[in-house]
This record gives sequence, C-alpha cells and structure tokens, in this order.
Amino acid sequence: MSGKQLSLFEEQPEDSNEFFDCKRSWSVAKHRIMLKYIHAFCYSLGGNFNTINYVDGFAGTGKYGSGIGIEDFVKNSNFWQQHKHEFSDIDGSPLIALKYAKLFGEEKRVNFRCFFVENDPSSNEKLSENCEFIDINKDLDYKVYAPQPFDEAFPEIMNNLGNHPTLFFLDAFGVKGFTFDQICSIGNYVKRHKGDLFLLFHNRSVARHAGHYTTNSTNKSSQKASTTFTNNLTALLGDNSDIDWKPKWLELRGQPQAFEKWALEYFKNRMRNQGGFKDVTSFEVKETYSDNRPQYSIVVGSNYPEKAFCEFLNDFIWEENRLLFYQENTTKQIKNFLDREWNNENTIRIKKIRNEVVNVLQDVKPSWLSCKDAITKSILQISELGFLKRTQYYQEILTPLYEAGKLEIRKPGARKLFTLNSEIRLVA
Repeated sequence: MSGKQLSLFEEQPEDSNEFFDCKRSWSVAKHRIMLKYIHAFCYSLGGNFNTINYVDGFAGTGKYGSGIGIEDFVKNSNFWQQHKHEFSDIDGSPLIALKYAKLFGEEKRVNFRCFFVENDPSSNEKLSENCEFIDINKDLDYKVYAPQPFDEAFPEIMNNLGNHPTLFFLDAFGVKGFTFDQICSIGNYVKRHKGDLFLLFHNRSVARHAGHYTTNSTNKSSQKASTTFTNNLTALLGDNSDIDWKPKWLELRGQPQAFEKWALEYFKNRMRNQGGFKDVTSFEVKETYSDNRPQYSIVVGSNYPEKAFCEFLNDFIWEENRLLFYQENTTKQIKNFLDREWNNENTIRIKKIRNEVVNVLQDVKPSWLSCKDAITKSILQISELGFLKRTQYYQEILTPLYEAGKLEIRKPGARKLFTLNSEIRLVA
C-alpha cells in the first residue's frame, strides 16, 4: 500500500467540489471494499439473474484529480492478474461500477445497470463526461439523472429498477440527503427482489446535529437553523425518533463519543425492526489504525446476512484493517515491529472469539453444527465484522478446541481435520 498520507479531517464544506481533487485514504478503503463486494455480489447472483442494478445516490464527478490504493491492490490480486481490467487510483465509485459493467458484459456474465444521481450541476456535467469516456463504443447500460437531490430523484429511480436485484450505495455528505422512510422503501424492495444497501453514517455529524437541540439563542436566524438541524437528524433516524434521541442527548452529551455510538445502534435497530432488512451491521472507516474516534461508519442492510456479512464482507474488512495497520510500513525495522504488534492484536482477538464460539455451540448443545454454520453464527453474534478471517476460525479456534478435547467432530476432511461440512459439538 502506498505510503502517501492524505488527511481525512481537513475542513471543507460538505458539498465542496474540492472533495474530488484528492482521494483520501478513508475513501480508498471504501472503494476497495465496494470493488470487492460488487465482484462477489454479481458473481454470486449472476448465474440466476440476467440483470443486476447498481444505484449510486451521491455520485460526485465519478473520479478524483489524484488518488491512491486501487492500482496496487488489483496488481497484487491473484484474481485480477487473470482478468483484463482498467481500474485506476483516481476512480470514484461510479467509474468502478461502470468498469465492472464493461467487464461483466465482455464476460457475458450479467447486464450490470448503473444509476447515478448527483445534485451539483458542475459535478453532474463532469460525471456525464467521465461516464461517456468509459462507455465509448461499449453500449453500457447506465443513466445519469439530471442534477437534483437524491430524495427528489428517488421515486424515479425506484420506478426504473425493473424488479431486478439491486445494490444501493448511499455515500451522502453529512446527515441530510436521504430519509429513514426511503431506507424502508429500499429495504422492502430488496426483500422482494434481492440486493443490499450500503450507506455512510456520519458519526460526528450526527452528534453535531444533536447539539443544536440545546443551543440557546434569541436570534431568530439561529433558532431557525437549530430547528433545521434537529429536523434533519429526526428524518434520518426515523419518524418520532426525536422522542428518543433528544432525552438521550441530554443524558450523554458530556460523555465523549457516547451519543454518536448510541445513535448508530439506535439507527441499526430501527432498520432491523422497521426497515425490511433481516439484519443490519456496520463497520468503522478509519484513516489510521489507532484512530479511536472514526468520523464515519458504513452501515449495511441485507436479507442474506449469512452470505453478505459473513462470507463476503467479514474477510474484506479484515484485510482492510490489516492494510491500515501496515500503512506506515516504510522500513524493515518498522515492519518487524508491526508484525509483532499485529500478531499480539490477533492473539487478543482469538481469545475473545474462542469464548464466542463456545457460547454458540453451547446454545445448540447437544445438537451437531456444521463448521460453516458455527463460524457464521459466531460472526453474527460478535456483531463486529473483520475481527478474524474465516480461515482463522479453523486454524486458531476450532483446531485448538478439538486438540484440547473440548470438541467432537463428525465427517472430518480427508486431508485436513475440518471442512465446511464437518459437524462439531461440545463434548458432553
């Protein structure tokens, strides 16, 4: 991974075109995860569906003036060494999606239809130009909507989807941009037609908006602004959510990060209970591994969490955590130090996960559980994706438990102790 560091927390207006001058390291992680997820999502569904949709609700210009992190990633990937591709460091999410559409078309795998919304007229024009450049003589199936806010374009978008599986990507600036009602509409759509929702949850911006609830001012303009901020937060968290979040803000406002963490869990729970999703998870987007207060979390809603969260995202996020941990790796001495620190970190994680796996097996005792299901249930129970790779569960948890005489095994592998279909249970 490139050693070039780009600051995440430069002060910029939320709708600034300057955002696309230089890709920041947190955007690199986000784009790599989307790059991997689009591939996994379409390869998984492509055999059963001829058409899959991709909706980018806050598309920007489609690419950056300068960037990092994509070219090295695909160059070092065994998969991409075997496939012709055009991915570039400067690609934003729209160009990543269109280049996938081009690749899937050449493979005759699936028609990957892309829908892009960008409110700013100048950025919208640049987006159209960038899409046309990728589309030269390829007849890609995509639409760039006229400049308008996502929430205004939303009804037309939903009418254009044609009941095909759809991957929604809502990378909004700040709190406003979409409402909880629209999230519920998306949840109901993917419940019927398959798909997933990725959205950016601005932890700090949520806390700042809540802070306007207790702003005291006799100035009418300030009062109006405070009302707008709090109304935007209520629209995001859901109808009548102010009944819950306002007293919680008064309770937690003196505790660092407490309200934003509460708000994130509140939001995810409402998505589970009211949004039409079978399960919802989130993971932090950091600029440095040691960042204990990330500015953003990505929230994911799915009706197939066993595959979406446990088989796809978990290992993708683990790899991003590892890359982030090693991003300062400039000398052999530093690498040796980081190797030791990373191993220590994983040792702590393994001890924690081992207890979780035992708890999962205890819950189903005396029944047998396949290794695949045991790992999946453990990942869902932990509710923290990317804690360990799936292979680590075999190597670092299940095998030691078996060697310690704590597990019974049925249907062992011919060459190795466990396979996905091997069945295990706690020793009575």
